[in-house]
Amino acid sequence: MQLPRFQPTVRHLDEPHIEVGEGVAIPEPKMGWTLIGPLGSQSASYEIKLGLIGDAESLERTRELLERLNHTTYGKDKSFLHVDFPGLDRFRTKLTVKWTAQIDGDDVKKQLEHTGSFSERVEIAARIIKEKIKSLVERDPQPDVLILAYPKAVDHYCIEGAVGRRGIPRKTALEKFIERMRAQHITLDHFFGTKLPEKPYRPVDLRAVVKAICMEYNVPIQILRPYTTEPYDPDQPKREDDATTFWNLIVALFYKANRLPWRVRGLMQDTCYLGISFFRDRGDSANVKTALAQVFSLDAEGFVFKGERALIDESNSPHVSRDEATKLVRYAIEVYKRNKNCPPNRVVVHKTSRFDDDEMNGFKAGAEGAHELDLVAFGTRNVKLIRWGQHPPARGTFVRLPDKSVLLYTFGYIPYLGVYPGPHIPSPLEILEHHGDTPIETICSEILALTKLNWNNAKFCTKAPITIGFARRVGNILREAPPGTKVGDRFKFYM
Repeated sequence: MQLPRFQPTVRHLDEPHIEVGEGVAIPEPKMGWTLIGPLGSQSASYEIKLGLIGDAESLERTRELLERLNHTTYGKDKSFLHVDFPGLDRFRTKLTVKWTAQIDGDDVKKQLEHTGSFSERVEIAARIIKEKIKSLVERDPQPDVLILAYPKAVDHYCIEGAVGRRGIPRKTALEKFIERMRAQHITLDHFFGTKLPEKPYRPVDLRAVVKAICMEYNVPIQILRPYTTEPYDPDQPKREDDATTFWNLIVALFYKANRLPWRVRGLMQDTCYLGISFFRDRGDSANVKTALAQVFSLDAEGFVFKGERALIDESNSPHVSRDEATKLVRYAIEVYKRNKNCPPNRVVVHKTSRFDDDEMNGFKAGAEGAHELDLVAFGTRNVKLIRWGQHPPARGTFVRLPDKSVLLYTFGYIPYLGVYPGPHIPSPLEILEHHGDTPIETICSEILALTKLNWNNAKFCTKAPITIGFARRVGNILREAPPGTKVGDRFKFYM
């Protein structure tokens, strides 16, 4: 994108804080948990009941991993980026393995290595894992969270073997059908009124299939690959250091057990935040559907709603219809009312493409009961900033461009940590449009706050706000899940 010479509006927004313990504000979750503990009463203790699935080797390694969580583990360097893991006693948290379901490692290896088709191998592994999930959820008491430790054979044949096989074909089923008919010199009017051939479902993403199975049984699951349970090798690292791995694991388990690790400040009271993203549905000839994620204000719980087929405009940009936009907002408001016992005064919609007139009218119609509505469109034009000095632009840097679009660095040099945690030159989040009366600086401050609500790990922040990051994660699971999957409505099923 080429811009004329101009005097930009550049500001730095304050870092939003999170709340831990009994409402104590602190910028960083690891330090907050170490000093004060998780969100809630400081006299409370927490037990998380686990169910383990794996073969003899992976179960043994998983038990060893869980035991190590009880002890202090030092970070790989003395910085805020790699904080020591102090052990579970510091968090007043106990992990209890209630039940185990053991997979016959030799048998599963024999079945997988004699199966030529990749999708068939995924089906075999999924069927074996489903049997074990079913056996655990039928136990009393039912585990709060399941931990699946992939046997090495499953990881080798169904995960490592997935390289190059997960991509979505660029041509839709309809386009391929038309090409075949043309090759046979059959005119398309011959097929008017006939149903298109159905595209058979072939699973290629074991993780998505397992997540879908757990939605069916209404239990969250944490998946561990072999390198997660193996000793950390700093010379040939396959994962983050032990302390960072333990931090990420305990925060994810804590949230999946229906407890909030922390709360974020900087969000408006009585506001409902929605994120709308699009995913390609492999079983649909049009191949594009919408996914909705929703985040509430202070307690910030995420809920999922699978939208209908999206519309594609002339520039190949996806949109929702006017009726669909109305339905999405009304659904979000109803869920908000069920959880808050009152309607929201303000609705904020985050979307991964520009708004057209039908969308704006539809969102306005759906949010009729709310006093305020803000529509925010994100996009990517590969615009980056260069800063004097040794460090990239700081997180919170806000730049207003002449076309009224905004660059917001949600990921960059973090003054509190004194480091830029990424491996590459950071790029800003691009806000292409904003429709509403709320000042754009307030909108951006909210976005910064929403980047600190990913309870899948203990990182300082993410680049995308949880509204959009969550919606994308939902789309990835729904795209690869078997047809007819029961859509779970909680964030924890997609983590």
